[in-house]
Amino acid sequence: MEQIKDGTGKGYLARVDSDNRLRTYAKSASIQHVVSEHEEEAYQVIGIATLSAGTVVALHIKNISNTNMVVTYLRHQVVGATGGTSFPNTSNYFTVGLTRTYSSGGSVVTPVNVFGGSGNQAEVTAYHGDPTLAGTAQEIDRWYTKSDGDMNTFNKEGALIIPPNQTMEVSYVGDRTGGTIYTRVSFIMGS
Repeated sequence: MEQIKDGTGKGYLARVDSDNRLRTYAKSASIQHVVSEHEEEAYQVIGIATLSAGTVVALHIKNISNTNMVVTYLRHQVVGATGGTSFPNTSNYFTVGLTRTYSSGGSVVTPVNVFGGSGNQAEVTAYHGDPTLAGTAQEIDRWYTKSDGDMNTFNKEGALIIPPNQTMEVSYVGDRTGGTIYTRVSFIMGS
């Protein structure tokens, strides 16, 4: 009788089902879950800004680490919008962009490690509250606001990668004169 041994010298044998298949075990989980559980390197950061006519930067992030920042999800919402053109219209939208650099203003915001109790911190600098940025953004996504309170989520599935010393931003372009914009970016470091 042939036996399949575990290869560690402990004498464990492989189990085989009635169809002569080896018994195996697999666990399927999102990359964000795996990195959070095993490396404690999954984070979320929230940006908040007051609406005004023009472009308002809700959140700007620069990767200051030696590894990639991998964006998994983006969420944004407009609440209490006043003035300007009634929703929906083509004048008011969220935009996600790359490459602009921080100049001044806004407020520092610290990403939260979503592995509760972890001492790891994301090696990024982040500003919210409409900081002034330099350069021209390379737009990678846009979403038009449908109504006040409307929320949208982008699942980037790790395709949005911010290498060391590169940046990303979530901004709102519109003609509103009041209200609040909220945005949240979920990301992992080093994968």
